[in-house]
Amino acid sequence: MKKIVLIITIFTLMMACQEKKSFDDLQTYSREGKPHFIVMNSAGSIEKFQYDNESNGFKVKTKDGVNESVSFMPYPANFGFYPSTHSEGEDKGELLYGFLIAAELSTQTMVDVKPLGAVSIIKDGKEAQFVISIPDDKSLRIDKEETNELHQDIKIILGLWLSNAFGVDTIVSWHDSNYATQLIKTRSNR
Repeated sequence: MKKIVLIITIFTLMMACQEKKSFDDLQTYSREGKPHFIVMNSAGSIEKFQYDNESNGFKVKTKDGVNESVSFMPYPANFGFYPSTHSEGEDKGELLYGFLIAAELSTQTMVDVKPLGAVSIIKDGKEAQFVISIPDDKSLRIDKEETNELHQDIKIILGLWLSNAFGVDTIVSWHDSNYATQLIKTRSNR
């Protein structure tokens, strides 16, 4: 009995001493070279989540003590970010965000993805890009056919959503998968 208590005590101490990994510690790419994507807002949700460094989790964004939500229509796809893609310069620390075209995935889910394209926008006078991807795992895809480009209808849906729900001033341009892949690579810090 004493041995069991000792083993449990040692195990508990070892677990307590382990450093918690944050989303900032994650690599941008898998061992197979596929970009990782972290779901922040599930497809179909209306609440706006943000990453909280202290809890290493996600919490609903608030403004003046009120939870923020999307008022136009729910997120048309999973919205999230590519880990360890912090920007430099004026927006130092801002992550590269994007959309994952897939069925609803839970907040904090990490998925290996295949970039299909990107969109450049202007919001509040600042230019930003979003990368649009599909899961690398075909079983998670909505459309099981192999594709390497954004369908025109997806551009229309995301463009309308960004303009109405996200407050984007202007959609500057749409980009292909090569641009999206290079954007992730350029922004990757790991």
